[in-house]
Amino acid sequence: MTETADNLQFQLLQVVEDLSPVQQAEVLDFALFLKERQLAWGWDSISDERAAALKVEFAAEDTAFSEAILAGYPDLLKREDAA
Repeated sequence: MTETADNLQFQLLQVVEDLSPVQQAEVLDFALFLKERQLAWGWDSISDERAAALKVEFAAEDTAFSEAILAGYPDLLKREDAA
């Protein structure tokens, strides 16, 4: 980390330590929001072609997972009926 980043983190820590617990929780919520927004920006920056490929991949994984779960479902229903 650079000296500037270290100084910034130190200053931030000093400010947060002086806040009430409620205010600290608000700072944490905001920091988590910023982190989540950064992840969304990463998704928005990929190409349409890459996004389409990922959607196909995710759909295939979801389908495979659903089919694996449903394969045992009839047996579960039979056992419930027998009980």
